[in-house]
Amino acid sequence: MSASLGPKLSFISRRFTDSSLDYSDLASLLSTFQIEKLSFLYRFFDANGDGHVDMDDMDGMNERLRSVAGWSVDDPQYLSLMDNNRVFMECLLDQVKKEKNIEGLEHRTWGEALAPSKMTVSSVGLKPWLNMWARLCKGAAGIDSFPIWVQLLPRVLFNIIVAREGGDVISKKALRNFYEKFTGLGGVQLDKVTEEGFRTASANGDYDLDFDSYKLLFSNFLLGKTIYGPGKYIFGCFDNRDMEETYKVKYDNA
Repeated sequence: MSASLGPKLSFISRRFTDSSLDYSDLASLLSTFQIEKLSFLYRFFDANGDGHVDMDDMDGMNERLRSVAGWSVDDPQYLSLMDNNRVFMECLLDQVKKEKNIEGLEHRTWGEALAPSKMTVSSVGLKPWLNMWARLCKGAAGIDSFPIWVQLLPRVLFNIIVAREGGDVISKKALRNFYEKFTGLGGVQLDKVTEEGFRTASANGDYDLDFDSYKLLFSNFLLGKTIYGPGKYIFGCFDNRDMEETYKVKYDNA
């Protein structure tokens, strides 16, 4: 008889994915949980809720982040945020264009493959978004493996979280504020997720949650395939039953 560690929980709750989409072609590249997390991130960028991420979402996205940070509309940090988000959106659309340009490349003739591309991309739907992240995550070892524009994300979020206190370390209070105002957690759930999220992110308080630590968490958010990774506490709104239920040992009879 052999023993192996296995998750007691299966990821069943799907709050952010689109049930009308077929994800089977992504199964070898992204786990169900990764799809859930990346779908949540997509919903943030689709600020106007029209089902597409494009430049029209910029104002709503910027305002949501400004509200969390507590900046005034003329705060230099907010103006910098708007510039960063514009660059991010431009790079995102360019990345999706590149993905579309190589789709079906193996089936094109030499003439078709070498012809100048006239394709333009002005918006991104959920499925192309997931396809893009599947390619970006493949073989990635951490956040530094991603393009520079992706590496903007953890810096932007970190700056938003620490803005109200003005420090360079995320406190439990700052994390709670982010969960409440950005993710929308409240009541007992907000308190429990804040406690567990900060405990996990700071290794039981042994380490400061500075930007280097936050980057590692964000890497796990993108690359972690199960609910047991610390990266899910970047936003804290996913399947958190593991806060009360643990791994169990599975026994296989030899």
